[in-house]
Amino acid sequence: MAKQDDTQTNSAPHKAGGKKGLLAGAAIAVVALAIGVGGAWFFFGHKGGGDEHAQSKPKRSATAPIFVTLEPFVVNLAGDVQHFLQVGIDLRVADNSVSDQIKVHLPEIRNGVLLLLSSKKVEDLTDIEQKNRLRAELREVVNKPLGISTPAPRAAAAPAAGSEATQPVGEAHATEQPKPAEVETAQDSGVLEVLLTSFVIQ
Repeated sequence: MAKQDDTQTNSAPHKAGGKKGLLAGAAIAVVALAIGVGGAWFFFGHKGGGDEHAQSKPKRSATAPIFVTLEPFVVNLAGDVQHFLQVGIDLRVADNSVSDQIKVHLPEIRNGVLLLLSSKKVEDLTDIEQKNRLRAELREVVNKPLGISTPAPRAAAAPAAGSEATQPVGEAHATEQPKPAEVETAQDSGVLEVLLTSFVIQ
C-alpha cells in the first residue's frame, strides 16, 4: 500500500507541471501572434495612410511657358547727339493662339515697337527702372494690334505752381489708371511679359 501511495503522490506534481507548461506556451504563442499582427498593421497601415496623404495633395501644373522671339531691332535714338539702340525682344504669351495672332499682326507690331524705341533718348534708358518702364510700354504696344488693352504705368508729372488750387476735381482724376478688375483681366491674356534679351546703346 505504501508503494502505491508513493506512485500516486509522485505523478500528481508531474501532471500539474505539464498543465502549467501548456498554459505558459499557449500564452506566449498568443502574445507573439498579437505582436506580429500589431506590427503588420502598424507597418502597412502607416504606409497606406502615407500614400493616401500623398495622393490628396493637389498636383501643380507643369505647363511650360510659351515664348515668341522677335527679330532684333536697331533704331536711332532721339536727341541732338546721334545714338543707336540695338535690342532683342522675347515675348511671353498666354497660349499658342496668341503666337498665331502675333504672326498675323507682325508688321503692325514691329512698326509700333520701332516708333516707341526711336522716340526714346539715351537719358530715358539709363537705369533699371527706366528699362522696366520701357518693357511695360512695349507690352502695351504689342498687345494693341491684338485687341488687348494693357495700359503701361505712366510717370507722374510734377504739377505746375498753383495748379492744384485751380484744377477742377473732375480733371484731377482724368489720368487715373484703369480699374483693378480691368487690369487683372488684361494681365492674363495676350502678351504677358516683354523680356529684353539684349540691350546695346552706341
